[in-house]
Amino acid sequence: MLVGVLATSVALASCGVFQDSGGGQQGGNGGGGSGDANTLNFNLQADIPDLNSTTTTDSVSFDVLINVMVGLDRIDNNEQPQPAMAEDVQISDDELTYTFTLRDGVQWSNGAPVTSQDFKYAWLRAMDPDTAGQYSFIITEYIEGGTEFNAGEGSEDDVAIETPDDQTLEVTLTRPTPYFVGLTAFITYLPQNQEFTEEQGDDYAQSADAILYNGPYTMSEFNPARGATLDKNGDYWDKGEVKINKVNARVVKEEDTAVNLYESGELDVTEIGSDFVDQFQDDEAFNQITLFATFYLTFNQEDETFQNENIRKAFQIGYDREALANQILNDGSIGAEGYVPPGMDAGGEGDDTFRDVAPNILGDVNADEARQLYEQGVEELGEEPQIELLSDDTTQARDGATFLQSQFEENLGIQVEINTQPFDQRLQLEEDGDFQMSVGGWIGDYNDPMTFLDLWTSDSAFNNAAFENEEYDQIIADAKEESDFAARQEMLIEAEGLLIKEQAVIGPMYHLGESRLIRPSVQDLHFHPYGSGVDFKGASLE
Repeated sequence: MLVGVLATSVALASCGVFQDSGGGQQGGNGGGGSGDANTLNFNLQADIPDLNSTTTTDSVSFDVLINVMVGLDRIDNNEQPQPAMAEDVQISDDELTYTFTLRDGVQWSNGAPVTSQDFKYAWLRAMDPDTAGQYSFIITEYIEGGTEFNAGEGSEDDVAIETPDDQTLEVTLTRPTPYFVGLTAFITYLPQNQEFTEEQGDDYAQSADAILYNGPYTMSEFNPARGATLDKNGDYWDKGEVKINKVNARVVKEEDTAVNLYESGELDVTEIGSDFVDQFQDDEAFNQITLFATFYLTFNQEDETFQNENIRKAFQIGYDREALANQILNDGSIGAEGYVPPGMDAGGEGDDTFRDVAPNILGDVNADEARQLYEQGVEELGEEPQIELLSDDTTQARDGATFLQSQFEENLGIQVEINTQPFDQRLQLEEDGDFQMSVGGWIGDYNDPMTFLDLWTSDSAFNNAAFENEEYDQIIADAKEESDFAARQEMLIEAEGLLIKEQAVIGPMYHLGESRLIRPSVQDLHFHPYGSGVDFKGASLE
């Protein structure tokens, strides 16, 4: 998901680069004249494009939806799935069939019961080629028959989702998936009431009255360009844990304006970029987190220069990653030790993170080694190459690219040219393969290393490096089929090692941070580092 976050996990995350990061949170006593002392005024920062859970892809819509709707499970503040609409799940011995049992008495905001059929209906809509969105892959590739249905080669009757009764949902997967329960908390897996959705037709989710709610909040007002008003849902199954009565989710795009509104008490939560970090970093309202997100250099192996392994390895380690994160970005980002972000599960059993079991595979910055690799690569090429770095044209992107340019000149002895392009144009150049080296990034959709590692298989739509390696493809394919979690974890470690250390397909630079102002009166407002963003449930105002 793209951070911010992400305007879209897939689109945004995969294309971000030296972006302004930050997230805002702060809580107040009815700032902005809300008339209710138990109101949180929150800055969404951007328009709300799409509240249809089966098609949406952007982070702002995610922020709203995850608070007004809920799936079978919900991600807690420790980033682990917890029962929500489903009170229980039974997994077959072969780890392919999941049987979810819904809670008694759960209902939609119109009083209709939430049933297993609501989940089946929404999941099939997310797969159906006539109604699916960009995120169809996150459901089709896991459920038996989903890929064929989505490709128009099968019918919905062939998709392995069964509803024996209103409270039972039985799903058969294509392969063992240790993180599947967590996936059911993702936006694309949210339920929809068939009768209501079809009654609304094209108007579904276009207004506050054209969507049903089953989450902690309902929505009484909605304007894509101005924001939304969320009200505590008195019929929510876990309403005792919802402490804030109302959330004014506003759209304030200009950072200077948002900071002024925060300081005047009219906003309780707002993100800040690097320009405001120095000003507020000693303030008790200042907060930073690091997302499950990695930004990296992509080396285009269709280009003769970057077909050379030593050239790729030289650029991979030829700059100071910590200086880039701390001095240039200055937003809570941290220098990369590998590709998979710190904090992400290891992909096996136990509580280890991936970086616990595969620490610092990039090693420390070594300018001498980088220079030697570069010179060896030049000798193998037979001439000094001309190299161009493709980057976005934002101020922060230019600053980051200029830093890399100076580091490569100092450490490798080469003057790299910078090609700055608008965001959409940069994406098109990458898609066309019309670049040598570019800056991109990815934000995880779920808490497992596979959300990062399967981007670089030969058939991945996001593999802009033109990297093709049968061994890598096989490791990823085997890991997706492996039911022994310990063996699977070793496969994922091997895959990252081959991708980064052996082949230097990409050069991980940093893991993206967010900086926020959180008014001290706001307690327990949580921001998830992957998937969806802010979670108002459990937050309170003192």
